[in-house]
Amino acid sequence: MSIRAENKVHEMGKNSQAVRAKLIDRTPKSGEMALRGHPSLAMEVVQTVDMPHQLYIDKAEGPYLTDLDGNQYIDLTCGFGPNVVGNRFEPVEKALAAQIKKGWHYGIPGAEQAHLAELIKGSSSAVDEVMFCNSGSEATMFAFRAARAVSGKRVVALFDGSYHGIHDYALVKADHRSERSDPTGVTLGAGIPEEISQNLVTMLPNRDSNAYEIIRKYKDELALVVIEPVQSSNPRLDNKEFLQGLRDVCTECDVLLMFDEVITGFRIEYGGCQQYYDINPDIITYGKAVGGGMPIGVVAGPRKVMNAFSGTDDTPAIFAGGTFNGHPLTMVAGITILEYLKENQNEIYPYLHEQGNRIAKEINDF
Repeated sequence: MSIRAENKVHEMGKNSQAVRAKLIDRTPKSGEMALRGHPSLAMEVVQTVDMPHQLYIDKAEGPYLTDLDGNQYIDLTCGFGPNVVGNRFEPVEKALAAQIKKGWHYGIPGAEQAHLAELIKGSSSAVDEVMFCNSGSEATMFAFRAARAVSGKRVVALFDGSYHGIHDYALVKADHRSERSDPTGVTLGAGIPEEISQNLVTMLPNRDSNAYEIIRKYKDELALVVIEPVQSSNPRLDNKEFLQGLRDVCTECDVLLMFDEVITGFRIEYGGCQQYYDINPDIITYGKAVGGGMPIGVVAGPRKVMNAFSGTDDTPAIFAGGTFNGHPLTMVAGITILEYLKENQNEIYPYLHEQGNRIAKEINDF
C-alpha cells in the first residue's frame, strides 16, 4: 500500500470514530431502545454497517426516514427495495385506507388477487399464471418445489454470489477454497443439513462459460437453474451475453431456467430483467416492489410450470398455501403501484437509470 493510501485509510478511521461519537450523542432514544430490546428479542435488527447501536425509526415519508430522536436521514435503500417511489406514496396510502374499511383479512380470495395477477401477467410474455405468497423467500421455495415436480428431477443449481432467500435450499454458497470456475457448495449458517449442499443443490460460477459445461454434465439431475439476472452482491448490468448463453444451454439440456426477480422486478424496468435483456425464463419470482411496500412474494411462469400448483394428469400438485397469501392490503397496494409504474414507465425508468449511473460514477470517482 502506498503512503498516500495509508494516510487515506488512517484519515478514514479517524473520521469513522468521529462519526460514531456524533451518532451516539445524537441518538440517545435509539440507544435506550437498543438496550430495552436486548432482553426480549432473540435476534437483533439486521445491520449492514458497523453501528454503535441500532437506529430505530419513528416515521418515513418520501425519500426520508426520521428516528426516535427526530434526526432525518436519506433512505438510500427504499425499505430494502419495496418502496420504489419512496415512502408513504399517497395513492398507495389511500388505497390501503379504503381497503381497511372493507376488511383487512378474508382468508379466501378477493377480486383484488385476480386484478394484480393480470397486471403481473401483462408485464411479461413469459407469464401465463401467477401464485401469491408473503415473501421473496417463500416465492423461491415454492418455485424450487414446483420445478422438481414438473421435471421429475431433484437438483437445483445456484450461482456463486447469489441470494435467493432464507430457506434451506437457498442458503448454500460457494466454498471459498474451491475452484472459481467449478465451485463446490457449503451451507450458510447452522441448522441446515449438509446433505443439501452435497446432494440437492449444486453451485455454478457466475459470468463464466464453464457454467454451461457443468449444466450439460449434470442435465439429467438438474431440475432448475436459478439466477439473479443482476446480482444484488454484484450489480453490474452487462450480463446480456452470459444470460442469453444460459437460456440457450438450458433449452438445449431441457433444464428449467428461473430468473429470481425479487430485487429487480419492476425496478430495473417495468418488465424487469426479462424486458431489459429481452430474455424469457421458465419461472420468475417477484417480491419487494410488486407489493407497494407491503409483504409479498410471487411465483409466475408459463402454464406448463404453474400447473404444479393445481396439478394435472401429467404433473402432481405440490403443497403450497398460506393463511396470508393474497392478503387484501397487499393486493390493493400492489395494484396501485403497478398501475402507476405502468402508466409512467417511460419517465420513471430512464430517470432511475440516470440517477443510478450518476451515483455510481460519483462513488467510483471518489
